[in-house]
Amino acid sequence: MPPILVLQGARFGDLLQSKRLLLTLKNRGELHLGVDKSLAPLARHIYPGIEIHALNIHAGPDRQGLEENKKCLALWRELDFQAVYNCNFSPLTTALCRCFDPERITGYRPSASGMLRSSWARTVFRMSERRRATPLNLVDFWAHFASDPLPAREVNPLPRSGGQGLGVVLAGREARRSLPVPLLAEIARCVFYALDGPRIRLLGSKAERPSARRLMRLLPSKIHPHVEDLSGRTDWRGLVGAVEGLDMLVSPDTGTMHLGAHLGVPVLAFFLSSALCHETGPYGRGHHVWQAACDCAPCLESAVCRAGLRCLKAFLAKEFLPALNSFIQGSSLDDTPFPGNLQLWKSDPDELGGHFQLCAGVDGCAQERDFLRRHLVNLSRLPPADSPRKAKAGLADPLPEMGAWLYQDADWMLPPGRYC
Repeated sequence: MPPILVLQGARFGDLLQSKRLLLTLKNRGELHLGVDKSLAPLARHIYPGIEIHALNIHAGPDRQGLEENKKCLALWRELDFQAVYNCNFSPLTTALCRCFDPERITGYRPSASGMLRSSWARTVFRMSERRRATPLNLVDFWAHFASDPLPAREVNPLPRSGGQGLGVVLAGREARRSLPVPLLAEIARCVFYALDGPRIRLLGSKAERPSARRLMRLLPSKIHPHVEDLSGRTDWRGLVGAVEGLDMLVSPDTGTMHLGAHLGVPVLAFFLSSALCHETGPYGRGHHVWQAACDCAPCLESAVCRAGLRCLKAFLAKEFLPALNSFIQGSSLDDTPFPGNLQLWKSDPDELGGHFQLCAGVDGCAQERDFLRRHLVNLSRLPPADSPRKAKAGLADPLPEMGAWLYQDADWMLPPGRYC
C-alpha cells in the first residue's frame, strides 16, 4: 500500500501528544512524519519505525531553509502518499499540503480562502469557546483524525516507579504557567521526604539555570548531596535518559511532562494560568494533576492578567502544602482542609480517550463536560460507556442551552466535495 504522511509542525509537547495518531497509522502501513528539524533527532528516538522528515518550520524564512523544504516536497511527490494528516492550523504546513490532492488531506487543508478545517476540527474548536468545560485531550483531538484510533489505554505504559529518583522540571516556556521557585522548592522538599530521600534531577533548558541555582539555595543543605542539576546540560537523547526510570516527575504543563508519561513515569503536575488538565494533561492511567480552578482560568497567557494571578494564590494558600503532603503519604484527603479554587485530578482513560477523575476539590463544569464528551463519543461512532456518576447525578441529556449552542445552522450544510 502507498505510505501515509503526518505533518506535525508544532513543538516538543505536541510531538509527544501526536502519539496516539501516529501509533494508529503506523499499524496500518508505512508511516512518514514531517517535523521541524530541531525536533527530528527526538522524533527518530521516540518513534522508531517511522520515517522522519526534517522541515524548516520554526526558524525564520531564509533561502537555505526554503531549498531544504523544496527537497522534501520533491521527495513527497515521488512517494505518492495515500493519505496526509495535517495536524496544525498553520499557514506553512497548509502551504506544504498544496502539493497533494485535497481529497487525501485530513485535518487542515488548503482552500481558495486559505485554510479549511475538517468537520471534526470545527466541532472541537467550537467547544474551545467554553474552555473550562473542555471535554477532549489534545492527544485525542489528533487521534480522531483517523477512524477507529488505537485504544487510549494502549498508548502509554502504566506509570511505575523505576528507582531513579525524583525529577523536577524547573519551568515551562510560559512563565505564568510555572510555579515560582520558592514554592517549587517547598514542593520538592515535601516530595523528597515523602519518598525517603531519593536523588533529585533538576530538568530544564539553559534559561532555567538561574532558577536551578536559586532552588538549591532554598533547599535544606542536607538535600544538596542528592541533587543533580541537569538544566541546559542534556540533548534530546540525554533528556530521555534523565527522565526514563524516575520514581516521580514533578512538572508544570511541559513537553518533559508528556515525555514522562510516554516513558511510564508517574507524573505529579501543577496546572495554572492557561494550562488545563482536560486539554493537555499527562496522558495515560494513574497520573495526578493539581489544577487551579478560578473562574478566570484557563486564560490566554499572551493576554495581560487583570486578576492579580488569582490562580497562583490557590497554590500559596496555607492548606496547600499539608494537603500535598497528605496526598503523597497516601492519606485520605477527606478529612484534610483543602484549598479553595484548587482541584486534584487523576488520569483514567475511557472509550473516547484521555480522561480525568476528580479526587478533591469542586468541579463546577462537570455537567457541561459530560454532555460535550458524550456528544464527541456519538460523533466518533464509539459505543457509549455506562457512567455511574451520570446515573447518580441524574444529568439532563441533552442540556437545552448546550444543544442550541452546539448545533448551529451551518453544521447542516454540506461543503463542496468530499471532506471528512
